[in-house]
Amino acid sequence: MQPLAEQTMRDAAIAWHLRLSDGSDADWGGFADWLEADPRHNDIYEAVCDADLALEPAVEIAREAPAEVEVDPFPEMAQLRPARRWMWPAMAASVAFAALGTWAGSGLLSSDYSVRTAPGETRTFALSDGTRIVLNGGTEIVLDKSDPRVATLKGGEAQFTVSHDAARPFTLSVGDQRIVDVGTVFNVRSGKDVLRVEVAEGAVRFEDGMTRLRLNAGDTLDAGSGSIVEGSKPAAEIGGWTRGRLVYHDAPMVEVAADITRARGIAVELGSDISHRRFSGVIQLDGDDVSLQKRVGTLLGLKVTATADGWSITR
Repeated sequence: MQPLAEQTMRDAAIAWHLRLSDGSDADWGGFADWLEADPRHNDIYEAVCDADLALEPAVEIAREAPAEVEVDPFPEMAQLRPARRWMWPAMAASVAFAALGTWAGSGLLSSDYSVRTAPGETRTFALSDGTRIVLNGGTEIVLDKSDPRVATLKGGEAQFTVSHDAARPFTLSVGDQRIVDVGTVFNVRSGKDVLRVEVAEGAVRFEDGMTRLRLNAGDTLDAGSGSIVEGSKPAAEIGGWTRGRLVYHDAPMVEVAADITRARGIAVELGSDISHRRFSGVIQLDGDDVSLQKRVGTLLGLKVTATADGWSITR
């Protein structure tokens, strides 16, 4: 007999396997929290998924069985028939998996689902293969329930800590471009017509249909407007937003403003005379909005004024 705690986790894994069939954002967020709550959850969930696949032949036979052969759908009634209680877990799982197979087979479900964050909101979750993703504010990513090794960044910024598998490399698509894991931690930001890739550990391969480039730890790449610019930065600075700081080396003010908006949800309006100025330094994101406003003004040497919907930065 399985220990009670293990059986409880297995029951929860089966429940998640069924709930995720509707692809709702709320369910997937809860699933990510459940996975992160205990390292054993991922292994048990994978076992449930494997069991689902193994049951498919039996499910097909069950679908063709005579209509009068029924299974009691009410687990609470099982206690009235103690001699048959051992049958309930297997029967419940079979019925659940059969229902899931029927829904999926009907074509009503898509295996894709989206995870979104609002400006100022960050979100961390794990995929079933062990890959960890942190989304910055104002970001949308599309994932695949049937294949955790593929993802599409629709916009915004995310950091990926990939569980490496040489036979099944993790692939992130951004428009017509792809970033292929070679065993790594990397940061990706997708903005208007510009893609930035920064590698903190390991390496990735960048592809756009014409070009294939390998980026190692500390390498950066900016792709946009038909050009590709390679660069470098200290690996420790990459993905600094996940640790509450923004690090810049001669960055344009429009980039600084966009990063503040993404990370803190504060709309920033730049005066026309400073929009092309550049900044080098480190902005700590901790504290309330008023403290951050004063800190940014001091660092930039500019006037940062609170407005009805955010900040205005002027000389």
